[in-house]
Amino acid sequence: MEFDNYRFRLSSKGMGLSIVELRSYSDRENQNIVFENPESKIANFATSFNSEVVDFQMSQISDKEYVGVAQVGTQQIQKKLLFDPSNYSVSVSIKTLSGNPGIQDVLVTELASKVLKIESSFLTPAYEGTEYFVIDEGSEARERVDISSSLDISFKQSTFSSIGSLYFAVGLKDQSSVIPSSQFSFKAGDEMAYMKVIHKASTEQNKTNIQYTGFFGPKKFDILKTLDPEFTQMINFGIFGILSKPILSLLKWLHGLLSNWGLAIICLTIIIRMFLLPINISSLKAMKKMQKIQPQLKALKEKYKEDPQRMNQETMALMRREKANPLGGCLPMFLQIPVFFALYSVISQSVELYKQPFVFWIQDLSYKDPFFVLPVSVGILYFVQMSLTPQTGMDPAQAKMMKFVPLLFCFFMITVPSGLALYFFINTVFGIGQQFVFQRERRKASA
Repeated sequence: MEFDNYRFRLSSKGMGLSIVELRSYSDRENQNIVFENPESKIANFATSFNSEVVDFQMSQISDKEYVGVAQVGTQQIQKKLLFDPSNYSVSVSIKTLSGNPGIQDVLVTELASKVLKIESSFLTPAYEGTEYFVIDEGSEARERVDISSSLDISFKQSTFSSIGSLYFAVGLKDQSSVIPSSQFSFKAGDEMAYMKVIHKASTEQNKTNIQYTGFFGPKKFDILKTLDPEFTQMINFGIFGILSKPILSLLKWLHGLLSNWGLAIICLTIIIRMFLLPINISSLKAMKKMQKIQPQLKALKEKYKEDPQRMNQETMALMRREKANPLGGCLPMFLQIPVFFALYSVISQSVELYKQPFVFWIQDLSYKDPFFVLPVSVGILYFVQMSLTPQTGMDPAQAKMMKFVPLLFCFFMITVPSGLALYFFINTVFGIGQQFVFQRERRKASA
């Protein structure tokens, strides 16, 4: 069975999707993305009834709809699947049509995903990796899977459950009157991790009705939002998600104009620099004022070295007179931290940028620079920028330590996505240009 976006194999055992192959997406080895379970395991969205895998007699109603009927003991079970190829979803309905009233039925839906090895950056986990995500009793639960550590965790009331990589996942949103529990399990060293969504319902008038929407595809924000806004929560934008979403929207708009994600990142960097320009100018002025009063600060330290309290009072008085603020130079850096982490999340977790080329050697903006050109360039430019920045009250030991910052920054840049390294490269170039212009204006003013 196949559609334009994907092809799949429907198994009679549980009436689940034993294989789903995405036609428009491939992994980093250029093999099509496949949601596939070993033959010995149950398929995605397959149904078990009271611990027994249900064997359905299936029939196709239309090109998008399938129905299956099974007999398990005294219970007759009907399952319907309605596919929507536009958003990689399937609407599922499971009914018990006969049986013993008052008996508790246990219907289990199983999700599965291949466990990928986490590739870590210098400071933050990045790229690939596998995680589960659950909305349980209104709260989110999310955890990365370490391939070397077993994991078994249960949730009592799960309206949403999913498992997958940063870019692709299987998941379901429950729409039943009976809220299911869920259980995630992974055994160290295995290739697959599993999640069970468990409905426990007492049969009333010989009927139990379970409904949910299943998803199997790319975690593309627009697709997920169209399907159901709750599905967008599978994308882990982190604590700065409130910034990540508008940044992603702006990037997509710029990409629509430029048809290149790298150029879109460059334009985004310029927009951020222009937005922060007044604050950057204020910061440079603050650093210049602090540099100007350094001789007086030194004199105060020498004069009141035996009286620290008086020295602090005189220092604060001097700064008030000269309208100097020692923290004024740090403000732009603090303002850019949320932008940095928001952009990091967008570039490293948005499938929109996954395997998107820029120019020449950069063929995947969501992955590290293969030849380290951008990281090394950023380190060099950062050293130049630091040498142009006024040093305000820094003792020799601090100044020596600061010389190693560009080297550390270079190491950090080596493993971050090249799209983020591109952002820092352009940002640093503009920072250096801004300082040149500012110093030129200062020389003109003092001439």
